[in-house]
Amino acid sequence: MNSLEKYLRTNTKLSTILYFSTLAYIIFTIYSDIYLEQPIINIPDSIDTLIFFFFLYITYIAIMIQKDNKEKKSSK
Repeated sequence: MNSLEKYLRTNTKLSTILYFSTLAYIIFTIYSDIYLEQPIINIPDSIDTLIFFFFLYITYIAIMIQKDNKEKKSSK
């Protein structure tokens, strides 16, 4: 487990904020690509790709946090 993963797993509030902010960004990007003629924010595709993979990583962290919580409840 690397230091970033350990830090995010111990600070669940920060990981929740990061998860939902990247999710909102992805939804906003999809909305602006489909419904608007010109995007509101002109961000290169390479950054969009990085944010998408960061979202996948944060999703993995969120699943691990839920798994840790489930194990804590079952051990009581």
